[in-house]
Amino acid sequence: MAPSLGCQGTSYLEPRDWLLTFSYRHYHAFQDYQGSIQLPVPSPPSIYADTRVNLVDVAVTYALTNRWSFTLQVPFAKASRATYLEHDFVSLHTMRASGFGDAQLIANFWLLDPTTHPNENVSAKFGFKPPTGVASKKDYSYRETGPVLRPVDPSIQPGTGGWGLVFGAQAFKKIYARASIYADGIYLSNPKEMNGTESPYGDVPEITFNDIGYMIDSIPDQYSVRAGISHEIPRIKGLSGMFGVRMDGVKARDLFGGSDGYRLPGYSISIEPGASFSHGKNFFSVNVPVTVRGHGSKTLADIRTENPLAGIVTIADSQLILSYSRRF
Repeated sequence: MAPSLGCQGTSYLEPRDWLLTFSYRHYHAFQDYQGSIQLPVPSPPSIYADTRVNLVDVAVTYALTNRWSFTLQVPFAKASRATYLEHDFVSLHTMRASGFGDAQLIANFWLLDPTTHPNENVSAKFGFKPPTGVASKKDYSYRETGPVLRPVDPSIQPGTGGWGLVFGAQAFKKIYARASIYADGIYLSNPKEMNGTESPYGDVPEITFNDIGYMIDSIPDQYSVRAGISHEIPRIKGLSGMFGVRMDGVKARDLFGGSDGYRLPGYSISIEPGASFSHGKNFFSVNVPVTVRGHGSKTLADIRTENPLAGIVTIADSQLILSYSRRF
């Protein structure tokens, strides 16, 4: 997400201002959770997964007024996933995918007038997500009979294959001269139930039990919420330290539409230290969320089949999030 102008030492956008933001996010997920139980590392071959994701976002924001702004965000992902399950159950192989993801167009409205509330405000966000990314990328699955070109796991697919609704909010308040508290959250609702792409093992009845919930990729709702405190560093103009908590998740049941199909629902709760630096029209930030709690949720197929491996999800121990913005 672009920096929350109006807090953390930055100023509001003025009418007809532009903001260009480049952000980078990296995570390496290898820790499995079944429900809230943290499973041993490495996991048994039947569930082991090692996922690495690099995500670059380019966002362009235009301020129509000092209260209304609009952001177009375009992501690009490069990811890999090593498993036994998606191959021959004997050898560890890696499937890879890269490409542009689903774009988002989001409107932001400050509820309070920025000219009279420079030190506190709340905004509402709403927008939509067209299915601009490819949701059916393929790579080789190494089976007993040889390599077969199969769709990669949805955790590394660049796109989702469906339209989405985006809504959220952000808020900040200066609590004394050098410190502010902040919070923001965003929810992506995907009403379309499935996108038609087979799971990596969707052609293997011994794994899917011929249940569509393991055979065809779902388009699940997603969310991210964070809150914390930002404190300016004395004698270093523009530098602030941040500390907060965040929660990232994939829903097992969608807000709108059906919830069937192959999905990997669950959530992580992290502590999030970070720092930001503003200089003139430039803004830099770095955040390193560290997971303190993970949880895997059961899908509809898990419940129907009474699968003993139900509710297992792989979560990253930490993330690296870098951002640079330039105001024009």
